[in-house]
Amino acid sequence: MRNIKHLTDARYFAAMGVDWMSMELNNDPASFMKWHTLRDWVEGVKLVAEINTADEMLLAKTIIDAKPHGIIFTQLSGTENAPDVELFFDTRYVDRDECPTGSFKIIPFENIGADQILHLNPDTTFLQHDWTVDLLAHVLQAGYRGGICFTGGDEDATGMRNYELMDQLLSLVNP
Repeated sequence: MRNIKHLTDARYFAAMGVDWMSMELNNDPASFMKWHTLRDWVEGVKLVAEINTADEMLLAKTIIDAKPHGIIFTQLSGTENAPDVELFFDTRYVDRDECPTGSFKIIPFENIGADQILHLNPDTTFLQHDWTVDLLAHVLQAGYRGGICFTGGDEDATGMRNYELMDQLLSLVNP
């Protein structure tokens, strides 16, 4: 799960058993307060920070204060300063062939050919897209076994969001 913006999504996705959940951290102290609230409310999910990795001060604060399980990078530099976290690379900005061995790659589905998805390492790849039930079913039926990256959404009202589509998508991934 990427881009969690509110506790409603965090609690739903944690209850649905997702492995990873990311949230943006920035120089606004409120983002760190939200991070710590989320960390206190959800269990069993590894938390990943989405930050501007070009900002070395923010990277250091994130590692020291937030203590994430992972960080999503949009560039290759700076990874040497994050030795105790899982490295994720958004391949919209980083060439996936240049990513360090063992790191996770988040690949936009529209940026890869259908014939290539079966050649991706299923242990280190997440396909990201604005998924529909039909498209996700087609990708999984084609034999793709790597990670699927969903994105958080907006609440209809505080504490309320319709998860009908997400329930259907997650049932395809975890039958």
